[in-house]
Amino acid sequence: MDEFQPNDYRKRVLAVVQARGGIGQSDPFEVYDIPLDEVEGLTDGDVGARVDQVWAFWQKSRDHPKYRGLVLALLAAHGQVGQELVDAERRGRLADKVRRDREDRDRQRFADLDAAVARLVQRFGGLPEDKLAGLRRLAAERGIDADAFALRVRRHKVLPAGSMAGRERPAIGVDVLRQVRADLDELGRLVGDSPPTSLFALLGVSPDATRQEIREVRDVFAARNRERRPDRQRALVDDLLAAVTALLVDGDPRSYLDALVTEVAERLRPAVAAAVLVEDRLTEQAYAALLAEAERHGLDRGRAQAVLAELAREHDVAVPAQPHAQPHAQAGPSRAAGWMEPLASARSALRAGRPVEAHEWVTEARERAGEPRAAIGAVADEVEQVIFAAGVVWQQTAAALAGRRLRTAGELLEGLARDAVDVPGPGGRSVTDELASVRRQLASADEVVGAADRATGVQRETLLLRALELVADHQVARDALAAAGVAPPVQVQARRHGRAVVVAWQPSPSVGAVEYRVLRIGPDGASRAVGVTQVTSIEDGGVGPDTPMPIYEVITNRGGVWSPPARWSPTPLTPTPTPTPTPTPTPTPTRTAADGLSPATGLYLAGNLLRWTWPPGCTEMMVVWRTDAPARSADDPAAGSRKVTNTRYELDSGMTVPDDRPLHLAVFGCARGDGGRLLVASACAPSARLWAAGG
Repeated sequence: MDEFQPNDYRKRVLAVVQARGGIGQSDPFEVYDIPLDEVEGLTDGDVGARVDQVWAFWQKSRDHPKYRGLVLALLAAHGQVGQELVDAERRGRLADKVRRDREDRDRQRFADLDAAVARLVQRFGGLPEDKLAGLRRLAAERGIDADAFALRVRRHKVLPAGSMAGRERPAIGVDVLRQVRADLDELGRLVGDSPPTSLFALLGVSPDATRQEIREVRDVFAARNRERRPDRQRALVDDLLAAVTALLVDGDPRSYLDALVTEVAERLRPAVAAAVLVEDRLTEQAYAALLAEAERHGLDRGRAQAVLAELAREHDVAVPAQPHAQPHAQAGPSRAAGWMEPLASARSALRAGRPVEAHEWVTEARERAGEPRAAIGAVADEVEQVIFAAGVVWQQTAAALAGRRLRTAGELLEGLARDAVDVPGPGGRSVTDELASVRRQLASADEVVGAADRATGVQRETLLLRALELVADHQVARDALAAAGVAPPVQVQARRHGRAVVVAWQPSPSVGAVEYRVLRIGPDGASRAVGVTQVTSIEDGGVGPDTPMPIYEVITNRGGVWSPPARWSPTPLTPTPTPTPTPTPTPTPTRTAADGLSPATGLYLAGNLLRWTWPPGCTEMMVVWRTDAPARSADDPAAGSRKVTNTRYELDSGMTVPDDRPLHLAVFGCARGDGGRLLVASACAPSARLWAAGG
């Protein structure tokens, strides 16, 4: 850092800052005359001494006729800015920020000039000599001196005055290209890979691809993106695909490549300058490497060669006429483009429902690319999502197989065969083999049900029970068994035994494994569950010795089908001469349009979620539940109920039911009448009922 010279400072700093517009157009390192490129080597003492010198100079210049306003503004900011400079850590952070700000200011100064030059090059293929004077005036107005102007335009060919404009393709605006570049860079940060170098690299296609090829890849890319959860990455890809549509499908891909030329030239200019500086020419080896780099950044071969020829001309050198390393030069693009073929194979395998194979293709694409690429990362994410989802389905399948719910397991396996046929299950089980096994067992159960249809009485019920042992969710067998019904227990008795009541009965005469549910009915008519048992007696400890004996009911359950209750009463009815009034018949529920719908089938519980198969044409259903007995109708006053739509059902993967157990569940179909009025079915088929066991 040079010694502080007041007069030199006044001309070199104060005059420049004031001409630029004041303190807001400068930075602390400039106004305190501290060289930004020497900051790392300065101590706090060095910087503190310079800050004090400059501050003392400002104090002396408070009344300067020309710089008084600027000096007063600098003195007002000194208390805060000076403290940041004398602390090493804060000075380092401030230096980083100032470097970025200065780069932004420089870019802004040159932006208008570069835009004008680019437009002329686009129209004429170079800079006509009679346009240079106007460009110099534009540069001078932006504060660009003659040397900087000459350096800026030297890279372009100067044409004779009066040159005619060539045939133009529609130009892509600088702002559009800048936005695409920013979106590609952000996508790279989100996926943790190097950002795609162009929209072609995003799709994984060659710059020479036809519009039809681009359209097909775009459509597949868009379909996969819609399957992602809504997040920033999905929105960003949507924006980039919109740019693909506008620039490469609806627009002219050549215009986009023309716009990339400037960007790639800026990237390669320092490398070309370094190569020429060392060798005083552009060697064949350097040319081959630079050509590969230009193609890697999105250009086709012709434009890449044109860019290198123009960059070489800026240094008054020529490109190799016939480089012997041309085969080597092609190796770079071949490697860069070689990953596209396995990536396309990965997409094909994914569409064919083979994500494990797709994963292998993605691995090969990564090896060929040699570096992370966003297009490969996007497909890899899709593959991982499909494999993860298949793992979840395999867990559901294993649970269904363990519970002998083979129809459910078959549906899950058919989905795996369609979407992830090569993802193995627990223990390495194959989707194809497991599905074949399930289908064989379902066929065996169907044969047993067919035999039951030809039998009668006890033999028929025995066969139906056998079918349910084979397939617990065989709906035809369950419906037939429900239609056959189950007999109640007989000779129910209750007696006190110590401080409890023992309830006993004779077993139900129905065949098959059964269980019994015992209810206590109090003086208020409310029923309370005593318990569920598979034997023919139960002890009720809820009746004290001084409490009158209640009424007891025992109900038989076989495979989810309940018998009428068998009752015991402490005061048996005796004949009386008093005429018995005619009982009022229970009104029959009025049938509605919803009775014409097919019933729900396949009811089962997954935790507290009730699930079933929706009948065709039904979009709303009424779920009704009771803890003491099956609901008689959808508006049973002793039951709870809730309407659920098929949309809500899909979102929640079922309908949540109460925690109470045991629980009688029924699903009634619904339809809409005149004026949108909800109509509920008057009856519930056996297939639409379920009993959840419990104590």
